[in-house]
Amino acid sequence: MRQNDITIGGTYRCHVSSRIATVTVLRMLPGRAGARARYLCETHDTRREVKATAARLRPMPGTADHAREAARKAAAAAVAASRGPRPFSGPTGTDTVEAVPVPGILERVGPSPVLRLSEANRDTIRRIVDRVHVAEAFPVVARAVRRRIAEMVIFRTIPRALRRGILYEAADRHGAGRRMYRAAMGHAPLPSERMVAEAVGIACGLGPMPR
Repeated sequence: MRQNDITIGGTYRCHVSSRIATVTVLRMLPGRAGARARYLCETHDTRREVKATAARLRPMPGTADHAREAARKAAAAAVAASRGPRPFSGPTGTDTVEAVPVPGILERVGPSPVLRLSEANRDTIRRIVDRVHVAEAFPVVARAVRRRIAEMVIFRTIPRALRRGILYEAADRHGAGRRMYRAAMGHAPLPSERMVAEAVGIACGLGPMPR
């Protein structure tokens, strides 16, 4: 929700630990000027006090606030859909990287040029890759990167050398994550619960889980 929609003493839904709890907003907490407002809330079932921003609070189903929030989200989604991904038109740079295989991730790179990403774009790719479990295979990482970029830019319109730079950066980051895991845990990354459940589902003929 937005800050202007929050009423002190109002009842809302809030994500607390691993559940959605019903809470009452007790008061707004003091904070720095310009900072995101936070509220002190009390859960109805355990009487526990929790702190939440307006973005964490959700209107109660069936209320006028709920209808307004649904309408606002629908309008925002419609605006986003109308914009849609656009063809790539930005600068690509000319610096290339010495692309070498990434052990366990990318066995072959090929002779085609691989462009070096700007620091801002590298940070973007790293954030995307860091959301993927280190035990996942590189094709899963590559799909995640393409999917996220495709929300903003039509991926196939990006020059080939830059596409290679994007995927090479993703492979390098994923490899670094695996090395860090191995150094910390002393063994190769174990599959996540999701990966195990998906493998069982495929074995039973249910197909892969949606991502």
